[in-house]
Amino acid sequence: MATIFEARDVYKHFGGIKAVDGFSMEVDEKQITGLIGPNGAGKTTFFNVAAGIYCPDRGEVSFKGERIGGLRPDQICQKGLTRTFQIARGLGQMTVWENVMLAPKHQTGESAFGAFLFGQVRRQEKEHWERAAALLGEMRLYEQRNEYARNLSAGERKMLEISRAIMTDPEILLLDEPTAGATVDETKKIMAEIERLRDERGLTFLVVEHKMEVIMNICNPIYVMHNGQNLAVGNPGEVQGNDQVREVYLGG
Repeated sequence: MATIFEARDVYKHFGGIKAVDGFSMEVDEKQITGLIGPNGAGKTTFFNVAAGIYCPDRGEVSFKGERIGGLRPDQICQKGLTRTFQIARGLGQMTVWENVMLAPKHQTGESAFGAFLFGQVRRQEKEHWERAAALLGEMRLYEQRNEYARNLSAGERKMLEISRAIMTDPEILLLDEPTAGATVDETKKIMAEIERLRDERGLTFLVVEHKMEVIMNICNPIYVMHNGQNLAVGNPGEVQGNDQVREVYLGG
């Protein structure tokens, strides 16, 4: 299976804090790869480097064989890599519909000449509307389409954020704690949707998550990060059986 995302000896320091300290990983296409580690291990900083929020101090970050380290987040998103955040960033004063309709790339109406291409703008908007309707149906959010995002439950806000990310036409999604704040039932639904999106849409996922039932049930392989470095990598059984992992993360 081809590698779609790769990090090699990535460093990101903030003064004397070595947030990411020579971390390496590979993500194969159409897989759900997990990234775990104790609080402060450097996972979110690494995500920020991968998505272009931070520029790596050293090392290489590649997507589909092209170096992307140092590109802006919008440039990386245009190439097909999109991330979500630990705290869902839905626009609370906008409806579910409006949130997902913001996301598609290359919207003619956003250009300086869009006002002169009214027919094209209308056709494109109709296409986006139909895509959004189908996606919200798949994600079980269609009934809430006219609801303000601020009124959704934590799990629904997570599903909305994933939906908005999918509307950017990604090839890989970096999900930062996609079930944070979700109930047990909502967590199960989110897990099922991630697997469905991998199986039906061929999407690739890199998932940071603290809930072990999520990581161990849907992710393979799993990378373990500690102090900004690689601690272990393997399938769920290998990670659970690793003495170092149990000592620093899984509680002995």
